[in-house]
Amino acid sequence: MAGQNQKESQRPELLKAAGQYTGYGLSWALSVLLFLLGGWWLDGKVGTAPLFMILGAFLGGGAGFYSLYRHIVLDPRGKKEDGEP
Repeated sequence: MAGQNQKESQRPELLKAAGQYTGYGLSWALSVLLFLLGGWWLDGKVGTAPLFMILGAFLGGGAGFYSLYRHIVLDPRGKKEDGEP
């Protein structure tokens, strides 16, 4: 009985963490997609076939990775230094 009660009390925390990290992953994927499509559009306007699309994909990947790093590593570190639990 005690094990079942403990599992039920942990469920909201697990769902919150799963939603949070799913959001981080989706923001990374959408960042890559947005920059990739922007590069594709720019290639169509300028006439340089895959150049800006590839640059956009890498730039979006870098921006998405920085966002992930900031949310997962830097923000918790800043909260610990401020004295928040």
